[in-house]
Amino acid sequence: MKPVLFKDDFVRRYAAGEFGNHAPTWDTLNEYLKSKYEGLVHIRNRVKGGPTYYNVSRNNVLSVWVEATKKQPSNTWYISAMAPTEKTVLQGEVQRGVWGLELTYTRVKKPMREALAEATVCASGLSVRMLLTGAMDVWSWEHLEYLLKEYPDHVVEFSVYEEPWGTIPGYNTVFWECRRY
Repeated sequence: MKPVLFKDDFVRRYAAGEFGNHAPTWDTLNEYLKSKYEGLVHIRNRVKGGPTYYNVSRNNVLSVWVEATKKQPSNTWYISAMAPTEKTVLQGEVQRGVWGLELTYTRVKKPMREALAEATVCASGLSVRMLLTGAMDVWSWEHLEYLLKEYPDHVVEFSVYEEPWGTIPGYNTVFWECRRY
């Protein structure tokens, strides 16, 4: 597979479903408005480390979008459905290292950036496999193994929930990013 070296390339490939189960996502404000989606959303940035806006209601999307585009052009923003963070089991970033799997994770029930800032745990080797297979359904675990094989030297960012959620029925894990940037 082609490596993911830039965030804007990742976003395009993510929205197309290349990395598996993900949040329902709209590339532009107009796409989102046409969707009639009523749940909370997350206004996300295509710039590495850029700001993000969580838990935005449909009634507030336009005003938050206008505020965001004062800081950065509209083509640097996209919208995703807000995940059920109150049902988070485990979330973090995993990659293959010299000694096996390496994981940075949290069990805090908040959006990932906030959760990792509040409490971060690191694990490696067999304990990573035990943590992940204990939290993920079998399809999510198998898909994670696929991503790590097909995208060597990449970090896979994920969230595991108490129940299935996302664009692929039956998966309890959303793959937020697969990156080498």
